[in-house]
Amino acid sequence: MKLPVDLLQKAESEFQKDSAAIADIQADIAKKDALGLDGSVHLELRRTMIAAAAREPVDLALERYIGTNDLLPINYLAIGSIQARAVGRIRYFDKREHRTAFATGFMVSPEIMMTNHHVFPVNDVAGFVAMADDATVEFNYEFDVGGKIEEPVVHALAPSTFFHTFKDLDLALVAVRSLDTSGRHRLDEQGYLVLNGDLGKAGTGDSATIIQHPDGQQKQIALRSNEIIDNSLNDVIVYKSDTAQGSSGAPVFNSEWQVIALHSAGVAKKDQQGNYLDKDDKVIPIVQGSIDEARIVWLSNRGVRVSAIMKHLRAEPGVATHPLGQIFSSPAYSDSRSFVALSDPKTVEVERDLAQPLVTAPAAPSTAPIEIRISIGSGPAVVTRAPGFGPQLQAAPAIFEVEKKLEDEQDFTTCEGYQADFLDDRIPMPKPSEKLRKKLAFLKDNPGAYILKYHHYSVMQHAVRRVPVVSAINVPRKYRYEALGKETRKDNWLRDNRIDYEAQLDDAWYAKSGFDKGHLSRREDAEWGTNMASAKTAADMTCSYANAAPQVPALNRAIFGYHGKWGTLEQKLLEEGIKLEDGKGSRISLFAGPLFEDDDPVYGSVQVALSFFKIIAWYKDDGALRATAFRLSQERLVGEIEFEELRFDELLKTQQKPIEWIEEKTGLQFPSVLKTADTFGP
Repeated sequence: MKLPVDLLQKAESEFQKDSAAIADIQADIAKKDALGLDGSVHLELRRTMIAAAAREPVDLALERYIGTNDLLPINYLAIGSIQARAVGRIRYFDKREHRTAFATGFMVSPEIMMTNHHVFPVNDVAGFVAMADDATVEFNYEFDVGGKIEEPVVHALAPSTFFHTFKDLDLALVAVRSLDTSGRHRLDEQGYLVLNGDLGKAGTGDSATIIQHPDGQQKQIALRSNEIIDNSLNDVIVYKSDTAQGSSGAPVFNSEWQVIALHSAGVAKKDQQGNYLDKDDKVIPIVQGSIDEARIVWLSNRGVRVSAIMKHLRAEPGVATHPLGQIFSSPAYSDSRSFVALSDPKTVEVERDLAQPLVTAPAAPSTAPIEIRISIGSGPAVVTRAPGFGPQLQAAPAIFEVEKKLEDEQDFTTCEGYQADFLDDRIPMPKPSEKLRKKLAFLKDNPGAYILKYHHYSVMQHAVRRVPVVSAINVPRKYRYEALGKETRKDNWLRDNRIDYEAQLDDAWYAKSGFDKGHLSRREDAEWGTNMASAKTAADMTCSYANAAPQVPALNRAIFGYHGKWGTLEQKLLEEGIKLEDGKGSRISLFAGPLFEDDDPVYGSVQVALSFFKIIAWYKDDGALRATAFRLSQERLVGEIEFEELRFDELLKTQQKPIEWIEEKTGLQFPSVLKTADTFGP
């Protein structure tokens, strides 16, 4: 690949050090500790970042940074292997050079790959098409544990879907097609690497580990001689590490496997006349402002800081307003919560089109087979045939069997559930008392577990009452989609196959009772994600019988025009109030559930709770955590409420309750941080 000379000149101007000067810097680094190298301000930033990201005891990670411990935990290898899945070899035919070009790229969102501007040195899609033919990214092009080359998974690039370059940061982003060229693999199997825009991920003397495809070869990792030698520049980090042609666009990691930089061009070896030299000290000719990268001898390497990249992406209108680019401004885009899981391979989620009937009954009895077609993305339909309607078989039982099959085949493996670290303060799920624990529905494949994790929310199910004890959800203001309106909503209620079906109510029970299936974690609150499809999937998953409790329409149906107080309250608090806030105030964690009483009435052999609790954790304007608990009843409803801002403690005085009261009524023990922040008072 040809490397622009102006990029090399820029690197040299930012770090004017020859090999002797670099050796002196490394010798100085060996003599000093972190405080002497980075100063007290950056040391505290680094300490804070380590505490948030370390997947080991924090004191051990701090010792390594400070310089008193060089050992790494064994999970360092496992995490690195997971993160490496998102790194691939870029390959395309360069029409200008009439040869195949190689580089490295890595996924930074479910749909977008990042590499260098000098890999795709164009300004728009038309320039991309004119320069590159058959542009792909090849994942898993590497040696397996037996030393054999694995079969790569090849995805075509899709610049017409999304493409952005920025020469000043040597940055390029391009969309990748969701299905590979064989039609057998989805892109989400590779995961993606999160770009944390906060400072403190790198310190002078820290390791700068690079996963790359040097010279277009199999995936390799630079673990040795990979020291950060200059951490003082605003937009770049300078380091010593083993790289070669094709390493352009590789991710640079710290010891916690956070991405700290996008590998770019560094300082190249030159003679006294300013000519670039190869390993044999022969002059590398400059042709049309570029030189052959394969012949360069690197004195030092240079990576563009992730903090600089994120600042640019969030400010660039063409990225920030694009449906695929909005992820970089989403509160869900964070490596402070289970960042490893984001790069873990995802299983394929099969979603049928609810607008189409599952089975169409024939006008008369027939023996023709029933055919069900399920499509995955743009891939071919998967066809399942079942016996048709015989003389004794009617349509309803067939539909019931299909619904039962959908329940049985639900896959929850990618669901991370409610996140305790969603807010700046850690707020874990409540714990059940011993008395309550005996009544919970436990997971069939894990008898010691009772928490059901969905997308953005988690539930504990009462096996006797057959409804949730509590449903907890994380709700952001940002990254919600106006396009997902009422016309896209198609509730398809299913029981959760992880617990006994008999521990859950079903549609037959609700049809007789006259009650609504009242969401405890609202569909609208879960309707967010890194893209519209994932947001809709998360919203659809709230239609679980393990997330519903019987509610009378007047309490439940605000969104259907009945002015129900439960729904109205949620709309005002979480749709109108939250829009007025930014930063901390744009996120809420919420707990909801029924308040069981011994004398609750019985419907269909099930005692039905007549009142509910909700606890909201939120931040005031001064940044202080606040928590407000309240009760709503199906017997006496609250009056009209006009909410204008997030001051929950000044509202609902007649229904507000202390969190201790909720604990006494439910048998749930909420974390102390919530009770300390409780706004309830005389």
